[in-house]
Amino acid sequence: MKSDTNIIVTRLIEAREAYYNTDKPIIGDAEFDALEEDLRALDPNHSYFSSVGIFNESDIGNIGKIRHKVPMLSMGKAKKLEEVEKWLLRLNLAPGTALTVQPKIDGLSASLYYIEGRLVYAATRGDGVVGGDISHIAPFVDDIPPTISFTYSSVEIRGELHLPKDTDYDTRGKPLRNNCVGLINRKDDRNDLHYVRFLAYQIVWPESSGGNSVDGGDTRHPDERLFSESGTIDLLKEKGFYTFEKWKLTAGDLMRQIGEVYDEYISRFRDEWNYETDGLIIVVDNNHLHNEIDERWVVDHHHHYALAFKPPSQGALTALKNIIWQLSRQGNLTPVAVFEPVKMGGATLGRASLHNADNVRRLKLSRGDNILVERANDVIPYVRSNTSADGRADDFKDVSLWPEVCPSCASIPVERGVHIACPNPECRDRVLQSILFWVRQAEMDQVALKSLEALYDAGKLRTIHNLYTLEAADFDGMEGFGEKKIRNFLEQVASAKVLTAPELISRLGIPMVQKKALSRLGISTLEDFLSFDDESYVIGKRIVDWKAEPGNIEFLNQLLTVVEVRETVPGSERRGVLCLTGKAPVPRKTLVSALEEKGWTVAGAVTKDTVKVVCDNSLGTSTKLKKARDAGIEIVTYKDFLAEEGLDNL
Repeated sequence: MKSDTNIIVTRLIEAREAYYNTDKPIIGDAEFDALEEDLRALDPNHSYFSSVGIFNESDIGNIGKIRHKVPMLSMGKAKKLEEVEKWLLRLNLAPGTALTVQPKIDGLSASLYYIEGRLVYAATRGDGVVGGDISHIAPFVDDIPPTISFTYSSVEIRGELHLPKDTDYDTRGKPLRNNCVGLINRKDDRNDLHYVRFLAYQIVWPESSGGNSVDGGDTRHPDERLFSESGTIDLLKEKGFYTFEKWKLTAGDLMRQIGEVYDEYISRFRDEWNYETDGLIIVVDNNHLHNEIDERWVVDHHHHYALAFKPPSQGALTALKNIIWQLSRQGNLTPVAVFEPVKMGGATLGRASLHNADNVRRLKLSRGDNILVERANDVIPYVRSNTSADGRADDFKDVSLWPEVCPSCASIPVERGVHIACPNPECRDRVLQSILFWVRQAEMDQVALKSLEALYDAGKLRTIHNLYTLEAADFDGMEGFGEKKIRNFLEQVASAKVLTAPELISRLGIPMVQKKALSRLGISTLEDFLSFDDESYVIGKRIVDWKAEPGNIEFLNQLLTVVEVRETVPGSERRGVLCLTGKAPVPRKTLVSALEEKGWTVAGAVTKDTVKVVCDNSLGTSTKLKKARDAGIEIVTYKDFLAEEGLDNL
């Protein structure tokens, strides 16, 4: 049973990461839900069910972390009206108890924290307990007010950051949610953040026992609307926040009313609303009842007084025109369906990932087939089924759709699990994708794929090792490389030369292996990594398998000749939170890395946890410096602070 459980958990984690952190889902909603049901049957207390969302550092970049005053939990879910009815029967609400129905926005959940009416920070949901500090977005997002007037108590305004459907921002064909995350994660040129909207839907009072509006309302400015979900939304709208439509269902047949709202959502609203949704939220309207309902059951992953009602994905029949095969850095050839364009949810779709070769076989695809294309969570397109496959043999294969050779190096593809793959480790596109992955993980923002391609074609670049040995003379005679571009390229590479062991390991390209996972496995040094042999966990097995694959340890040893690995400070020795502002004398990521190794936590905003603000001019008038002075936080210049820390030679 443990083996079956591990297989299911692996698939679920990969699917969640693909949805939250990429634009390529690997399974549809129905299969995902079925896997969760299988896992619940095998192991209902598995730790998987205690996780909330996906908190991946690649999602929000190297920003500070904030522990939520009240956890941002999820909610149960239903796919059919019968499941909604079971939930209501389980709650056993008193006659006349009202419900509120709201859109479920497909965005990035976030919280705004105010003290005495002034914005202190903005944070992502993260894993529900710890989120990312994204306070830097506040001056650019029009829907985030710097002050509020309806209360002077400490209060959180929770909502969804998203790009509207009619945005003027150039999404380049990528999902709106992914574009939104990219804008929030942007290190510079942040003016495009004005395209992002914050839709508010909840008020949370951290000082109350339950974290809701019942116990924590501001006694100096009481407002009865705070005691209900529908009233809270009305109040937020009145106070200038951007909110959504909602339905308050009162006396009478609640199930009939829910069904009517659902039908209207499916037939009209999910297309008409200017934000993408993946269902409806049904919540007990009276906030006085929330704690009492939750106390009846264990609350670890989700609240019980609210339910997400997720409809079937939107779908359309269309004709398959072709399959193109794209090469990944692992050498896998990923199939992409090209079909007659269809409109769904306000978007015109003409392509969808088929994920792997095994899926092409399963669907028995051929040119001209009628395929059902759906949008996972009403957002990401994928091929659900092939209505033309009936009667075809199990081993049916349209060879004209399959690649005879690798599209990059012309090697003969080989079978590799569910994939077909290029077996040539020196394949041009495979090598370039591998180097590009390293570059992006290292945040070399000014090193573009086109530059890497030019260097490869000029014979100057074949490995990540080569990247660090390039000199200005290597660019002589290369078209498109001026003096400034060459200097920026080399400075970017040099800035990523010194790194910690977890940073190095997380950039090796081992699936699912990032710094957070390494910390959980107790891997903080290269020695820990090289000696690690515990295959009990999925991620641990990935590490063991990677080390066993021929050439990987040699690749690591080659890297160690051109990069410098610094020791990290154990978590128990953390020294406090720093806020950096103004122009630093060294590249920001180099400085942050060095400070983290010294035991500091670097945040992007001044909060109550900040112990020092480090700046270029201690007499400056920036918002961060003003806030630090008001709070009595020590302000120190980069020159003095780096000298104190022994980092003045960075």
